[in-house]
Amino acid sequence: MTQHLDIEELQNLLKTVVEETTAITEKLATKASKILSKHEPEKTKDVKLSGSERSALQKEIKKALQESHYSQGIGFASYSPATQQAKLENYQNAQRFLDFRSFEWFHKPAQSKSPCIHGPYVDYICNGAYTITLAHPVMIRDQFIGVIATDILVSALEKLLMPKLKNIKQKAIVINDSSRVITSNDVTIRTGTLFRGQSPEQVLSRPCQSFQLVVI
Repeated sequence: MTQHLDIEELQNLLKTVVEETTAITEKLATKASKILSKHEPEKTKDVKLSGSERSALQKEIKKALQESHYSQGIGFASYSPATQQAKLENYQNAQRFLDFRSFEWFHKPAQSKSPCIHGPYVDYICNGAYTITLAHPVMIRDQFIGVIATDILVSALEKLLMPKLKNIKQKAIVINDSSRVITSNDVTIRTGTLFRGQSPEQVLSRPCQSFQLVVI
C-alpha cells in the first residue's frame, strides 16, 4: 500500500514540476512579447534590445526565477538573420553570442511556433550538466523572434524524486517521450541512455506528455 502511495506521489510531483515550469515559462514569454512590442512588425526578425528593454526583461527573468520552485536558469534566446548573431540573455546581465539554431529547444519552437520540452541533454553552454529545457516561443504580431528557455537540472530533479523512487521495490525509471532516461532508482541505468526495455504493460504512468514513469 505504501509503495502505491509513493508511486502516486511521484506521478503528482512530476506533473507539478512540468505544469508549474511550463506556466512560468509561458507567462514570461508573454511579458517578453509586451516588452518588445514597440518594434515594427516588418523588423521583428531582427529585434535588437534597447537598454531599457534589456533591463525590463532581465527584471522579469529574475522575478520568474524567484517564483519557480524547480528551475535553475531562465533566459531569452534570439537570433538575427540580418547580422547572423545569436544571443542568450539572462537575469545576470550576461549576454552570450553563440549559434544555437540547431538546438532542439530553439529550433522546434522556431519552426512550430509552439512550446517544447527538450532533454535530458548535456548543456555545454551554461552549466556542463544534464539539463531539461522548457522553451516557449516569443512572438510579436505572429512573428517569431526568439524563445524563453527555462532549465531544470537533472541533478536537482533527482534530489526531488529520489526519496519516492527508492521506496519502489522494482526498478523504476523516469523517461522522456523519446525513451531517454531522466533518472532511475537503479544506479546501473544512467541518465541520457536509451531505455529499450519498454513494453505497454511496463509504462505505469504518463503524468505529463513529456515524461513517463516505467516500473519493471
